[in-house]
Parts: sequence; structure tokens; C-alpha cells
Amino acid sequence: MPRKRRTEAPPRGGKKRKPEKAAAIPHQIARTGSCDTEPPLVYLVVGHDVTRPAYSIVKVNPFFPRRRAPVPIPGHLARLESKHCMSFVAVRSRHGPWIVGVGGNAPIDYGPETIVFDTRTHQVIPGPKLLSTKFRPILLPVGEKIYALTRDPAIKGEINFVPWFEVLDLSQARVVSGRLVDCKWEQLPRPPCFPWELSPRHYIFPPVVWVRSFAAVSSCILVSTDEQKGTHMFNLETEQWAKLDDKDLPFTGGAAPHGPLFLGFSTAAKKITAYKITVCAADSPSPSITAGCPSLSIVEFPMVDEAGEEVVSNGKFVSLGNHGFCSFRCRTDDLVLGTLEHTRELVTMRTYGTEDLSQDHLKSIRHVVISNQLEQVYSVRDSLRGLSWPSLVDVISL
Repeated sequence: MPRKRRTEAPPRGGKKRKPEKAAAIPHQIARTGSCDTEPPLVYLVVGHDVTRPAYSIVKVNPFFPRRRAPVPIPGHLARLESKHCMSFVAVRSRHGPWIVGVGGNAPIDYGPETIVFDTRTHQVIPGPKLLSTKFRPILLPVGEKIYALTRDPAIKGEINFVPWFEVLDLSQARVVSGRLVDCKWEQLPRPPCFPWELSPRHYIFPPVVWVRSFAAVSSCILVSTDEQKGTHMFNLETEQWAKLDDKDLPFTGGAAPHGPLFLGFSTAAKKITAYKITVCAADSPSPSITAGCPSLSIVEFPMVDEAGEEVVSNGKFVSLGNHGFCSFRCRTDDLVLGTLEHTRELVTMRTYGTEDLSQDHLKSIRHVVISNQLEQVYSVRDSLRGLSWPSLVDVISL
């Protein structure tokens, strides 16, 4: 008999809260019970159609009061000259809060495949080259390490080829003469859900695999693909893969840490949902699950908005910790997209305040209540360099 995932139901109870009016100052956006902690800063990575620069870094205020008309996006903090088709992630190293870009769209060296933006000094720092070029890789920061996983593994070719899984340890990294030294990308074992031992016929027409969902939980990385049903786990301590569960992760894309929970787009509900994800003690496995492997417990907390306003169902989102979360959507502002160079775009930023999400409070709720929403529309324009479509490549909170 296949082992069933241990799924817990949140306890009944918890009082309903009435929606509040949109707040004007940061600590009032969410009912966290604490006004001492400052909300994280939010940075936008804007993509260009040129290589010098390939990206711009912009800082926005998620608690800015709504304006009737779109407002110009704030001035850029830095221009990044690097490869296109990167992914970006926030890393808190001993050097301070960094935004790190990793990846590329071609094996030729027309720009660095690792680039760092120091949010304190605004310095742009080229880093080490990947062992294999990765097109918009999945990036999972754990402490001072960045794990880079190929999103779409290739059996042959020069992009997304082996190694499919790498790690960059920044604990001993230094900046010398404007470059990142004393660190390098190192190969890790490939996920067993990626195709490898293929017959000659399968090699000619290899299977297409796509990483459907992923998350870094405690001391492990969880992955589900669209080719092979189930959840695989990479143990960060032993650096070994194992089959953890017969079911896929219940969300699409990455799950972002959000206090004691994770935020992700629910595969079933088609909108953003909160999850409590726990890797439990070892259980009796089914034949398809690695012996001695822990079991997976996932508790789902749907988002509820008592004011009847829309809860984000697509686009990009970023957690603001106990202050809530932000969603971002793009739409073109060009006259006819496709006939002119893409130079204008509108980015809608919506901030959602949430109720208290402490561990004690989670014991008495069934849903995560959205207390209020703020919205701001930014106008992104760059006629000199042009914009990629969509121009909003990534959103980072630090």
C-alpha cells in the first residue's frame, strides 16, 4: 500500500476580524501586535534588451499611499552588466544584505553568470562562473549558501546541461579589486527525478522535464516535477537525494518563507495560499519511497479577505514577514506591442496586510485573514535601452 502524506487539519476556532482601512505608515499595515520591527525593503529587478546594462535595480516602498494615476518608478540604484535570463535571490552574508543574480542564456562569455549587488554600498560585484550555463535557474538561499538547480534539464547541448545542481558558499568570500574571490560553484548530486540512464532511442528524443514546485525547508530542499509524480528531498547535511512522498507539492513554482509559514500559488485553488510545511521523523515507507526517509506534513491555510477584494492569483509576489506580502503584475504601455521597441510598462504593486502569524496563533486559526490592501501603479520607461517583456524579472525583499 502506498504511504499517505501526513496531512494535519488546523484546529477549529478563531474569531473573525473586520477589515481595517488602509494604513499610511508601515507598522500599521498588519496586526502583528508589534510596532518595533521594521518591514523589509523591496527591490525590483528590471530587465533591458541590451547587455550594458542587462538589468537595473530599483527600490520601492510597499506602503506608499495610492495615487490616482501611475507614478514614475523611482530612480535606479545600480545597472548590472551581465548575461540575460538570470534569476535573482536575496542573501544575508557576513558582508551584509546582497542581491545575487545567477544564470545565463548562452555559453559564450558576453557577461558574468554570477553578479552581486550590495544593498548597503550599492556596489556591483562580478562573481564566479557556473559549471554549466543555466537558463533562469531555481535559486534557493540557505544561510550563506546559494543552491542553483536547473529548471529544465537538458540531455544534450550547452545550456541546462550537466551539472544540473550546484552550490556557491559565500561564507569565506571576499571582494578584491571589485570582484568576488575565495568562492566557487561546486557540483552536487543530480536529482533522481531528472532523466539520465536513457536508451539510444530516448537519447535521440529525450523526455522533457520541468521542475513544477520547490521549497527550502529547514535542512532540506523539496522538489516536484511534471514528469514524475511525487516529492523528492535533498538533505543539505548529507548532500543526498531521496524520495520523500508519493504526492506532489500542493503549489506551483516556489514557496517563499513567510514567518512560520510558506506562501505559494495553490495548484488546486489557483491563488496564493499559506502552508505550514514540516519534515517529520522517519516513517514506514512505501516501496517507492527511500527507506528511512522522513515523512512530509503540510497544513494549508487559505487566504480570506472579508472585504471581498481580490486576492492575488498570478504574477510575482514577495513576503514582508509579519507585515504581510506584496504582489506585482505587469502590462504593456506601448501603443502596439510587437511593432515598436518595448520602452514603456505599467507595474501594479499591491500590498496585503495579514493578521498575526506567530506559532501560538496558528493553533487557533483555519485561515489567514487579509486585514487590508494598498495599491500603487508604477510607470516604467526607458527609451534608450528598451525593456524586456515583461520587464519585471524578479522581486526581492531584504
